[in-house]
Formats: sequence, C-alpha cells, structure tokens
Amino acid sequence: MATNDLTPVGADTEASRGVRVATGHSSRRQLLSKVWQYAMLVALAAIVIGPLLLTLRQALTPPFQWVNKGRPPYPVEIAWKDRTWFTGGPVSLVGRTLVVLFLFAWLQKVAADLPWTRWRQLLTPARLVAILGGTVVLAVATGPAFASLHDADGRSQWLVLAAMVAVFATQLWGYLDGGRRKVGYALVQSAFTAFGLVGTAVIFVGPEVWTTSWGRYDLGSAMFRSLIMAVLITVLQVTTSIMSAYAFVFLRFPFKRILFALFMATLLLPLEVTLVGNIATIRQLEWTNTMQALVLPFGATALGTFLIRQGFRGLPSEIQDATRLDGYGHVSFLTKFAVPLTRPVIASFTVISALQAWNQYLWPRAVISENSFNTLQIQLRFVSAGEVANANQAIAAALVASVPVIVLLIAFQRQIIRGLTAGAVK
Repeated sequence: MATNDLTPVGADTEASRGVRVATGHSSRRQLLSKVWQYAMLVALAAIVIGPLLLTLRQALTPPFQWVNKGRPPYPVEIAWKDRTWFTGGPVSLVGRTLVVLFLFAWLQKVAADLPWTRWRQLLTPARLVAILGGTVVLAVATGPAFASLHDADGRSQWLVLAAMVAVFATQLWGYLDGGRRKVGYALVQSAFTAFGLVGTAVIFVGPEVWTTSWGRYDLGSAMFRSLIMAVLITVLQVTTSIMSAYAFVFLRFPFKRILFALFMATLLLPLEVTLVGNIATIRQLEWTNTMQALVLPFGATALGTFLIRQGFRGLPSEIQDATRLDGYGHVSFLTKFAVPLTRPVIASFTVISALQAWNQYLWPRAVISENSFNTLQIQLRFVSAGEVANANQAIAAALVASVPVIVLLIAFQRQIIRGLTAGAVK
C-alpha cells in the first residue's frame, strides 16, 4: 500500500526561508570577497605604478623652473606642442594610426576573450565601430584639445572630457556585442578605455619634452643599435640553449652529468671576473666599436640551458618512443614536438634574455670608444651626466627608452605566466 510522505506547509516554508537566507549570506560573502580582492589589486597596482607616475610628472617640468615657482606640486607650466593628429609626415601619421588601431582591436579581443587566430570574430558591426570608429574619434577629438592646451585658453579640461565621452560611446557597443559582458562591466570597461587612451594621447603626444629629448640626444640611432644587439643576442641565446638542453636531456654521451655540472658552474662567474680578458681578446681581434663585439660574447648562456632543460625533462618519454617508431630523427623531434610542447618555458627565457640584452651597460661601455656607436644605455648615461639644468629631458629620454620593454612584456605576458607556473599543478 502506497503512502504519501507529506511535509507540513509551515515546515516547507521554514526550509525555503533557511535556503534563501543561506543563499543570501553566500552571495554577500562572495561579493565582499570580490571587493576585497579588487581592493588589494588596486593597492598593489598603485604601489607598482606609483613611482612611474612620479617619474612621469617630473619629466614634464624643468627643475629650475619648478624651484623658481616656489616648488609647487608637479607639473609646472608644461610646454605643449601646437599640433593635431595629422601633424607630421605620412610615415608618422600611418604609424600612429596603426598603433591606435591595434590598441583598440587588442582591447576588444581581450574583452571578448578571443585568440588572434579567431580575428574574424572582431569584424562584427559593433566591434568595427569600436575599432575603426574609436580610432577616428580619437584622432579628431584630440585636435581641439591639443590646440587648447597650447593656447592655454582655459577650455582644455572640457575638450579633453568631451574626447573621453566620444571614445566611451564608440567602445560601449563593442563591449556589449555578443552578450559576453553585462551592462555594468561594459560601462566600466568603456570608461577605463576612454580615460586611458585619451589621457595617454594627451600626456605622451602633447608635451614638447618627448620630441625634444628624442631629437636632441640622438635617441633614435642609439635605440636602433640597442634593438639590433638585443635581437641578435636573444636569437643566439635561445637557439644555443635549445640545442644544448636537448643534448643534455635526450642524447647519450660520456660524462654527461659532469659536463652539465661544469656548464652550470659558469653561472658562478660574474661578468666582472672575465671582463679584462674578454676586452683584451676583442682588441686583439680589432672588433672595437663593432656589433660582433657586442653580440658574440653573449651568444650562449647556461641559464637558458638550465631553464629549457627543465622543460624538456617534463616531457613524457612515451612521446619520444612513439616518434622513433614513426621514423622521426632528432631534428624532427626537436622542431615538431619538443619545442612546441615547451613553448611557454622558451618564451619566458626569450623575455629574460631580451631584457638582459637590452639593459646591458658595462660590456658595451668597455668595447665602445666612440660616441657614434653608443647603445641606448650608454647614451642615457651620457645625457644624465651632462644635462643638470634640463634633468627633466633626461628623465623623459629614460621613459622613452622603456617603451620597447613595456611592449615586450605586454606581448609575452601570457607566455611568461605559463612559463613561470609550468609544473605548479600536477
């Protein structure tokens, strides 16, 4: 005989109320947790970015002018250029337009969580308005703002605000496209995009100090030499590190462990220990003031071998056994399996190698004797030592020199995170 398990109405109501209360407490805890996390992230960002902002504002005002004004808060009477978006040659115009187009496209890609391989999904009407329309609006709306800043007519803040509102309106449609973002998130993202891009355009394009420091101290040729040096050193170090790491992991030869220990022992020798002998060698070869003197002594590094070797050791041995059965040799296995599977580690070392090469000062100073061959770091030292009255221009030159590093870190940020966290979760 079937029986019905009936629950009293009052009990059901109490149970439902308890569930709702528990759900409300859980939602409130989650909200408080998110607020706390974002507050901590904002605080850490302020700690990291704060010194950069202080350096930026010091670059906008000559020190003597600041002292003569009674040391007021920075900046003091910024010298603004009389320019618009279309001022300058065609190469400069096309270059800055492509940079802004890429920034808008990258922001839309990040918001939509799309890889670059699916770039066609950025061609929807709303996202095209955000990318193309945002570029056009930024170019047109900043013109009156630059003119007002140069003329000091008192309307600058309102024109800058109007430019931000116009950019905000173009970005909102793109962030709302596809329903991936709620309205609140889209509004916040659009506001940050408009504030960041318009503010960056005003601060880094409007003041004259950037153009003055770039042209006066010949930063272009020095940066080009440093760029060539960094690229060549990075390519050589990554190539030699991959080959040596592969040999230490997958090849068999006598005294492999001893040779690897000796190889790693070179990390204990700082540059200063071998500096005198290496300089003598460079002078005997008559390589002073040449690119090979800057590049070849750093063509290999034990650090890269160690990092990539650890990545290769994490590969399952079954992969190599299977490739041998399929007839793959060492070169094919290296290029088609080992390198692609350890790409995050290799990318992380690529960034480390590029940063070390870009920031070199001691060795270039030792093998360069003519100012026409100065790398960027030597040129910056020369500027800071000889320009006391225009110290803000030296600061501006240093900030300009940091742009390639920032671009490199942004471009490889995912690979860096993956490489640093590789093997953290089993």
